[in-house]
Parts: sequence; C-alpha cells; structure tokens
Amino acid sequence: MNSITTTTPLPPQTSSTAAAASGELLTQDQLARRLGISRRTLHTWIRHKTVPMIKVRGFCRFEFHKVLAALQQHEQAVVPSPESTRIIKR
Repeated sequence: MNSITTTTPLPPQTSSTAAAASGELLTQDQLARRLGISRRTLHTWIRHKTVPMIKVRGFCRFEFHKVLAALQQHEQAVVPSPESTRIIKR
C-alpha cells in the first residue's frame, strides 16, 4: 500500500518582543515558560506583588513588557551596595 503522509507546519513561535509590542496578555503558564521559572515561583511573585497582573474574568493575565520592567526595577532595588556586602573580620 502507498500511503501519503502530509505534515502541516506549526505556527511560528511569537517572540517576547512581538508579544510586548502587540500588548498580548499571557497566562501564568505562558509567562512562567517565557521567563524560565516554575509556576510556583511565579505564584510567589504574584503574592508579593513583584510582578504586575491584570484580572480578566477572574483569571490572572500578564503584559510581558510590564513584567520585565517590574523585574528589572525589583532587581535594582534588591541589589545591595558594595559597602553593605563588606566582610567584617573579627
């Protein structure tokens, strides 16, 4: 028997910049995958208000560019100055 196999191409992956430019709202799973973190870590960040979110019909949604900006701002606020990390010898 001859069988013909056809494959349909997968849709192209949207890049982070394309998602940011379009104002796409991401789910928790999508955001966690893009950031390379677990959903548990994302949930912790949500509880601590580290990342901004939007509630849409009771579901959390995220704008990627706003999340990146918030994480960069959070990182700058948490990074200790060189003076505070000095080791004191006794």
